Amino acid sequence: MPKILLYSLICILAMAQATAQSNSPRELGMGGTAVASADYLSAGFTNPALLTNYSVEKDDDWGVAVPNIGISLSDRSNLLDAIDSFNTTFDELSSGGGSIDGLSALADSLNALSNRHFSAGGGSGVSIAIPSESFNAALVISTAVEADGFMEIDPNDAGLINGSFGGGVIPDIGSKAFLLASFRTEVGFAMAKEFKIGERMFAFGVTPKMQSIEILDIIASADDSLDLGGQIDNENRFTDNNFNLDFGATTMISDKVRVGLAAQNLMGGTFTGSSGYNYELTPALSTGIAYTNGPLTLAADLDLTSTTRFQEITADDSQYLRLGAETSWEWAQLRAGYIIDLEDNYASMATAGLGFSPFGVMHLDLAGAIGENSYGVALSLSFTF
Repeated sequence: MPKILLYSLICILAMAQATAQSNSPRELGMGGTAVASADYLSAGFTNPALLTNYSVEKDDDWGVAVPNIGISLSDRSNLLDAIDSFNTTFDELSSGGGSIDGLSALADSLNALSNRHFSAGGGSGVSIAIPSESFNAALVISTAVEADGFMEIDPNDAGLINGSFGGGVIPDIGSKAFLLASFRTEVGFAMAKEFKIGERMFAFGVTPKMQSIEILDIIASADDSLDLGGQIDNENRFTDNNFNLDFGATTMISDKVRVGLAAQNLMGGTFTGSSGYNYELTPALSTGIAYTNGPLTLAADLDLTSTTRFQEITADDSQYLRLGAETSWEWAQLRAGYIIDLEDNYASMATAGLGFSPFGVMHLDLAGAIGENSYGVALSLSFTF
């Protein structure tokens, strides 16, 4: 049993190391804010209207990010600690020959694995953007993984364990370990243009994109056998293709304040694995505001909709409020922020980041986030000309 659980979680960690969040380190360092504050090079991932957010004074002609990379891990419900407690109890019971108290403790530690949830995510993104006064465009390519590990505890297992005293072995039980993961690759072409409506300038952007989505589900029996291969009940991959759209809009409400609206995955999509858990791309709507005064930028984003990943896991939904700040010098930037999940399924996280941009051409950015048993890192190398 403990080996099966650890096997499932190691799979999650290995996949998380392979990819990272497509948000840039600048955005992560600023609490994930992007709807009104992203620059033109990362706009294609978040709000395509911000392709118009370039500097004529700096002679911004084009830019390339190669790539943005990051990972995130969350164990807010302390699933790993609960596994460790089960392992300790299991080992003590196995070495001691079994006792009524030991079997009761084992049953309790099994039940303690219920309603706990471990998640890992990540991705990478490459962007080539060309802004201009007449038309703004970017090619954006990203990969992302979202993974969840959890236990489904059979309510009869505690009785089976407690009733096995004197039998010499712990019986086969019905509880199972689940690993669910989605791998998403997107290729999009972002476009944006400014229009004058009344006395105000508005920027509108759209990103049509093709998505390749692969669903992995592993279901492992949670019994005392050491034959891991024999205990995996189900290991399947399902691949599907999907067309989707992102949309964005921004306007300056004063010389220093920009507001934005971003809608992602407007076409949606539901993808079914064999485990009965469905991965869903729900349309996501966010709004943001950014204040810029010389070297200082303050930003706030709010998700107007809740995001669902695996439909049947209520602990997987999220809806974020993001706050961020950046102060910049000629060759360096310092960032800080805070992320709050209004659904309270994920831990609030403090973020920080550094940027280094010699000659305004090469940009090396690094960011990190930390919360209650939750961590994230991101880095990128980009060039603007």
